[in-house]
Amino acid sequence: MINPVRFLFLLLLAGMNVPGQLVQSQPLEGQKVLAIKGADFFLDGHRFDMWGIRVASASQSDELADHLIAQLDEYRMYGINTIDVFLQGSSGGYSDPFRDNGSTINEAHLRRIKRIIEACASRNMVAVIGIFYQRTMADTSGLRNISSAEGVINAVHTTARALRGYRNIIINVANEHNSGYYKKCPFYDFNDPQNMVDLCRQVKSIAPDMLVGAGGYHDASNIIIGRSPLVDVLLFDTFDGDAENDQHSQWHYDYFTNHGVQGKPIVNVEMFGGWTRKFMPPGVYDEAGKKKHFRDVDEAIQTRGLYVHFHSNPWCQGPSIGLPTRYDLGGMGTDTDPGIRWWFEYVRDKNQQR
Repeated sequence: MINPVRFLFLLLLAGMNVPGQLVQSQPLEGQKVLAIKGADFFLDGHRFDMWGIRVASASQSDELADHLIAQLDEYRMYGINTIDVFLQGSSGGYSDPFRDNGSTINEAHLRRIKRIIEACASRNMVAVIGIFYQRTMADTSGLRNISSAEGVINAVHTTARALRGYRNIIINVANEHNSGYYKKCPFYDFNDPQNMVDLCRQVKSIAPDMLVGAGGYHDASNIIIGRSPLVDVLLFDTFDGDAENDQHSQWHYDYFTNHGVQGKPIVNVEMFGGWTRKFMPPGVYDEAGKKKHFRDVDEAIQTRGLYVHFHSNPWCQGPSIGLPTRYDLGGMGTDTDPGIRWWFEYVRDKNQQR
């Protein structure tokens, strides 16, 4: 007969969760602890006014990780305190670091992710760590290593187990879960918002104190995701600054809260999405485009619980159009001084005026 005490000990030693009992994780030494109270973020007990930038492919190589980390001090100087990185990357470079149908993760890739998280922690910054990217999961050329629905769950468990000592992070289970690319994944329906809620539940089953969120650019799906108590943060996208109805961040925030997404932060993790491909050459923005970006900053300042993260497809995800990836700020967004510094300066100046 198996000794029940010994059985429990072996389960805990193996890193498994015992039914009905949550295994709490302790922060690693020197780590900051991000917490949520209502719609507010707190880092080590201090109010954390989140301002972010999408650098989604930064863990795809040592070169990109080094390049990102080299920019963090300057980001922080302007008040940008959060970065978004996806394990499977973005159109700026993507891969599948998972092995053994999601049960393990490439060691070099995991080291890069941890370096980025630790570099953020040392600067009182937060990292939103995404797991799945749609083009990776749609791949049929052999790049994708996950081969079944079980592998999807395995990958979520593997990520949560590998990172549960870090507490300055939010897990984003899937980039733009409503993307049509995911329809090419034959074994898992990422488009189903209930599946996104379940992936959040899977994170919590391994690391119950880990913050987790999901979302995309489909409003009805975001409401289902955002209303779930298993989802700590609604992580949504906007995608078309030229849309006739011009659904900017405040519009979405009001829509979500009016439909029952209450008592949690609502974060636009990719302002304007693929629409930013229009700003070419990279880092050159017309005044109308800048004005729309500025409006979203103003709205986030005015609305408690709404947060925005900058995105520039040609600048930060250059390989999607055959150009290099840049995480440095460059200049003021003109033909003679291309870059994204103009947005950072606007955030800094507006916050100083509060």
